[in-house]
Amino acid sequence: MAKRKKPDLKKALKKIDEAPDYLFGDVEIDLSSLPCLKKPKKEKITANFDSDLLEVIRDLASREKVSYQTIMNDVLRRIFLKDNY
Repeated sequence: MAKRKKPDLKKALKKIDEAPDYLFGDVEIDLSSLPCLKKPKKEKITANFDSDLLEVIRDLASREKVSYQTIMNDVLRRIFLKDNY
């Protein structure tokens, strides 16, 4: 079996640098609108919840492949802050 030749990153980057600007378009982005910059600061706490409630939340989180903390945070935000994020 012949050995596969690895692509040359330097050649690829050189081709990109030499390409005309019109190929890349004219994109303007307002960085302040990025969701990752608008998230509220997280604060770690210790809390106690009823085990049956946690079981339901963790099952939902598992099915949806998200963390249970995210679900709890989103639900509390909607209820107390009337925020649909």
